[in-house]
Parts: sequence; C-alpha cells; structure tokens
Amino acid sequence: MNTGSSSARVGEDADGLLRAVSVGTAAVTGSSFFRELVRQVAAVLKVRYAFVSEFCGRSLNRVRTLAFWSGGRFIENVEYDLAHTPCEAVLAGEVRCYPKGVARLFPLEKELVDMGAEGYLAIPLKTAEGLVLGHLAVIDDRPMPPHERDLTVFQLFGVRAGAELQRLRAEESLRESEARLSTILATTMDGVLLVEHGGQILFCNRAASEMLACPAEAAVGRPVYDFAGDVLCAYLKPLLENSSADAAPASSWFSKSLHAKRSTGEVFPIEGSIASHRDGGRQLFTVVMRDQTERLRAEQTQQRLEREREYLRDEVTRGRVSGSVVTQSPSMRALFAQLSRVATTDTTVLVLGETGTGKELIARSIHQQSQRASGPLVTLNCGALPSELVESELFGHEKGAFTGASSRRLGRFELADGGTLFLDEVGELAAPAQAKLLRVLQEREFERVGGTTTVRVDVRVVAATHRALDEWVERGVFRQDLYYRLAVFPLELPPLRERREDVAALAEHFAQVFSKKLGRRFDGIDPESLRRLEEYAWPGNVRELQNVIERAVILHESGLLEIPDGTFGRRRLLSTAVESVASTPGTSGVTAIARDLAAVERDHILSTLMQSNWVIEGPTGAAAILGLKPSTLRFRIRKLGIVRPA
Repeated sequence: MNTGSSSARVGEDADGLLRAVSVGTAAVTGSSFFRELVRQVAAVLKVRYAFVSEFCGRSLNRVRTLAFWSGGRFIENVEYDLAHTPCEAVLAGEVRCYPKGVARLFPLEKELVDMGAEGYLAIPLKTAEGLVLGHLAVIDDRPMPPHERDLTVFQLFGVRAGAELQRLRAEESLRESEARLSTILATTMDGVLLVEHGGQILFCNRAASEMLACPAEAAVGRPVYDFAGDVLCAYLKPLLENSSADAAPASSWFSKSLHAKRSTGEVFPIEGSIASHRDGGRQLFTVVMRDQTERLRAEQTQQRLEREREYLRDEVTRGRVSGSVVTQSPSMRALFAQLSRVATTDTTVLVLGETGTGKELIARSIHQQSQRASGPLVTLNCGALPSELVESELFGHEKGAFTGASSRRLGRFELADGGTLFLDEVGELAAPAQAKLLRVLQEREFERVGGTTTVRVDVRVVAATHRALDEWVERGVFRQDLYYRLAVFPLELPPLRERREDVAALAEHFAQVFSKKLGRRFDGIDPESLRRLEEYAWPGNVRELQNVIERAVILHESGLLEIPDGTFGRRRLLSTAVESVASTPGTSGVTAIARDLAAVERDHILSTLMQSNWVIEGPTGAAAILGLKPSTLRFRIRKLGIVRPA
C-alpha cells in the first residue's frame, strides 16, 4: 500500500497493527463495533476509505454498508448493486487486491471515479461454516502496494467482523422468532402457562389471563394449583413435583372431563396438554388449556335442536287438527278474556276440563299470545307414558342412566327453554316425578336422570288435567304444594254438552278442514244430521265430535254432509240413557233399562276410558275407577266392541 511514507512502517510488525485495532474495538459490539472497526482499520493502514457491508436481505446481488469511513469522518450508509464493481468477486467469496488503477479497471462504477480510487483491498466476511455474509474493504486515492503484514491484519479483523456480523444475524433471528412466538402466544385462543418444577407459574399469556380471570402479572409467581379443580390438581401434581431434571422431555393430553378454576372461584371444563422440557438445568412445563364451556354449550344446543326437530317431526306426523278456537259460547268468551290477561305474564296456568274439551288448544293460545311466542311450545302427555319413563321425558337422562340409555338425551324442559312447556294430564304423574317437577317450578333447575350436573332453564309451564286435583290432594294422591304451584291461575273449560251453541259451528269447521284434507267437496251439513249432533250429549266432547265428522266426510259422496244415525246415536252418557228410557211410552223402566243395559254399560266404560286417557292399569287407571280387575275390564271392552277413536 502506498501511503506516501512506506518507510515509516518498515519497523512495524503485524502484532503491533493487530494490537492497535484490537484496543480500539475491544469495548464495543454491534453497529458501534463496525464503526470503530472501519475507523481503526483506516487509521492503522493509513487509507482514505474503509467500510464494512452485508447482503441486502436474501439478495446476493446487492449490499448495504454497516459503517463507512471517508476522509476522516463517517458518512451515511449506502446500498449498491454488485455488478461491474470490484466487490462482486469478493462477495462471491474471494479476497481481492488492486494495488492501483482500480477506477480504470471498473469504469462503470461511477463512485470509484468520483473517489479518485487507485488502490483497493477487500475480503469476504464468512460464518464458521463458510457462508458469505458481507465484506470488509479499504480504498485509497493513492496506489496500495500489497504487503503481507497488512493483509494478515486485515484478514484477522475480517474474521472478527464476520463473527460479529454472524452474532448480530443470530440475535436478529432470535428477536424475530421471539416476536413471532409472542404474537402467536398473544393471539392464540388457547391459554398457555409456563410452569417450573414444583408448580410455580413463570409465564401466562393473554388468553390464559382472560380464561382464569386473573391479570398475567398477578398469575406469575402463584402455584398453578390455585387455578385447577380437584381432579386436575391430582393429575398435575405427580407430573410437576415428582419429575426429575434428568427425565426425558414428554407430553400428555388431558380431556374435557377435567376442570380449571377462575380467580373468582368459578369452575369450568377444559381440555389441553402438558409438555415437559429442559432449560439449562431447570425442568420446565408448558400447560396448554382450552375452555370447553362454549363447545359443550354448542353441543347441548345442537342436541336440543335435534330433539326439537324430532319433536316437531312427530307433531307433523300426528297430523293434528289445530288452529283458532271456534266458539259462540258466552262461557268460552269469558274464559278467553281471562286467557288474554294471563297470557302476557309468566304465571303458571292450570287448564281444567273433561277429556276432549281442547285443553291443548288453550295452551297453544296462551303460548301464541305470550312474550315467548318466538320460543318453542313443547308438550308432554304425562298419562301416556309408564311412570318410570316420565322423568326421563321431562328431565332427560345421561348415557348409561338405565338399560337402553346409549347416549345423553335432553328432556322436555331443556327443549322448552325460553318457551312454554304444556304438561297434559299432569294429575297422572307419580310421586317421584311430582317432587322433581315441584323443584323445577320453585328453583328453575334440575338434574338429568343419572346425572349430577345442575341444569338451569327458563320455562313457562301450562298444565292440564281432567281430574279434580283438589280432591286428589285430599286423598293424598297428589302433592298439595305442587297443586298450589300449578293452580296459580286456573282456567276451567266447560264440556261441549254445556255449550251446545258451539256444536254447529265446530261441526262446520271440522267438515271444511277434513273435506279440504281429503279432497272432497263440502256443501254444508244436512239439517237433520245437525239436529242430532246438537241433541247428542258428547261424552268425548270436541274430540269425539271431530272424529264423528271425519268419519262422515270419509263416507260422504255428494250433496249435503249426512251423519249416519248409527255413528253416534248409541253413545250417550248414563244419565242421558236413563232419561231416554224412562220417557219411552208403553214401556216399564225396568224392561227398557234391561233392554238397553249393554248400551249403558258400553257408554259408561267408554266414558271412563276417556276420562283416564285410555289408561287401564294403575291407581288412576280405568279399572281402578270402575272397581274391576284389569283383565275383567279388557274382557268387557272386547265383548262390547269398544275401540279407541283414531
């Protein structure tokens, strides 16, 4: 190198030059190191320019300077393309020295011309594995004859600069990795805890903080057991306290059957994992938790919707005739005035009336006029199921609760959540079901059959019965406290025989409905048939009238609808039969009653069966009411040809 006084350095050795640069750069690192390095190198080698560079990102065709010394001062760093520059070969991994005329050798590099460059020396900066990261270069405006001593010093500091650049790259990569990890931990929906051996929390991410209802800084330092349910504590303690620091890293998964605990004391279901790993000599554990509350709630909602779908499908399959109530009766109008008042409240309603009077239609009207009209209306006939199944239908059951319970099933109360539950024939409930129903009405909560988890519901109950429940309370068959809970607002439906003015209107309504359903023409009802309909006592009430009209429509061919004389003429109440026989001229009462005894017996048994909703056995069945054995009653039913209406 030509500095204008080559003899001044003849006595200097490489160690002296190395020592001079080493002292100047020993106390600094990073960007400060590179600035001090180029300043010291320029001073020791007595050159005008010195700089250190690195590749721009992943590009191998462009570099940027990390420090640039020019004529006794630092200048701003620059970026430039390698093509047609003396640096191109250096960044390819070669050491390059141009003692003189470097600007003429690379005429396309305008910066060299502007610098008046003559001499050039540069070496690549490499990793320990030989990967080129950048280069260290010196340029002078005078020739730079090569000197082995200078090249040795230059190469040694090239190694030092390469090591520092590699360290900075590693630090930057680590920071980026930590930033990515922090972003992942901060945005993940899973709660993450870092726990040391013994159970103390070292780190808590945002999701875990929200999940545990505890600020992260407050959670750090606390035992993880403070946030674990009893079963989860028993699961974690052996892992966190008995593991050896020499144990191999391991991980395990825990299921949703475990529960964590918020700082408020609230327990919630979780699933997650725990993994052990070593950090130096410490054994650490990463606990990942996922709150299962919403998922389980969604599963329950899905099950409820599935049950609603099945329930509605069953309702459609039954093909019930329903709609607005057809009435001209003053007593029914008075009843509907009361209904309109109570419908807008959440008061429990008890609908009383004989079988077939339309109690379910009243319940539907209450629901449709209530604030719960957008919610479900779910019904259950308590007398149509065996007593051992009523509880399961009402409250649901867990998997394995009894033989045949292969899966969890939601009950009618859960299906009716947010809506109305209509309990028909509530008087038929057995004592255990009465007790559970009372609790739901009082507390709005229950447990499924075979379950231990308390289920809370918001349900309005409308109950119905044809029984005189107050008498059953006196007899000890029905709970008094439940009766008072149900009969907050009683509505009593009059039987059809007490509102004969409705018979014609109802008959016309049913005839139109069934004619349309069966594709028949309807021109009205024959006056004589209508008269007989109005004179009949209707022990089966509106339901019996509906069945009579349906049969007539099926048999009808053309003209006015006629009701065959034998369709309902012999179906009379016992009192009506006796009055009719007693008024028959020329016939003794005994003879007439004997002649009509079979008809009277048939009507009496039929009426009792309707009252019991066709339940034969049991304390409230027709056999018990009639004082007969069930087998005897079945024999009489067959002999008299009694058939349950469709």
